[in-house]
Amino acid sequence: MTTIGVLVPYRSDPEMIAFVEEHLDLEADLVVCGSQDGMSDDELRALSEGVEPNSYAEILEDGSTVNITREVVLEGLQRQAQRLLHDGCDAVMICCTLPWEELDAMEGVVTPYTILEDTAATVAGGSGAIGVMQPVEAAMEEEIQHWLALGERRGLEIHAHYAAPQVPGEDVVFSDDQYAEVARSLAVQDVDVIVMDCMAYTEHHRAVVAGASGKPVLRAMQLTGMVTEHAYC
Repeated sequence: MTTIGVLVPYRSDPEMIAFVEEHLDLEADLVVCGSQDGMSDDELRALSEGVEPNSYAEILEDGSTVNITREVVLEGLQRQAQRLLHDGCDAVMICCTLPWEELDAMEGVVTPYTILEDTAATVAGGSGAIGVMQPVEAAMEEEIQHWLALGERRGLEIHAHYAAPQVPGEDVVFSDDQYAEVARSLAVQDVDVIVMDCMAYTEHHRAVVAGASGKPVLRAMQLTGMVTEHAYC
């Protein structure tokens, strides 16, 4: 059977691994790990010194949170992806929708952001509109930039709204009613498709948003998994 590595941009834990195995439905054996696996709490604390609080969150053994830089996470993703491929994985799926352009050149590594961008633009059509649901309110301004760039390239309107799933380092989790409210807000803006731009959104979330909006909805983990499965399994 095909073996797919699934790589998250932080230190993995049993709860996260169980989440991926539950919500990523692939006809393949999964090997789930994290970019910072093997690092101790002390190492993570040292790497967090002087780092802005809205950077990449790591949960320590005592439940506290520290933040590390994109450069540190990228180095970990590259190292772990190479290890997974060397150890026999047929492909590695990056379990994060942020742009990791540096990983695009790695053979056998699947990055979700380009899949989401291209699919959403295709569904929206020429001069259409894309609604983007973002998981972290404090990081929205930065994380929406690649969507705005897509809009400029393709002549598309981009409308972003905050909708909180359960993500590391964040305390807010939206209810179904709140998801439905966001979905209706995007529908009022006459978007052609809604992108759930985080791997933490579940199929239940997608169903709520689709029902409330009446629009096509792309869930990041589902769509990336389908492409990975089609290509490698």
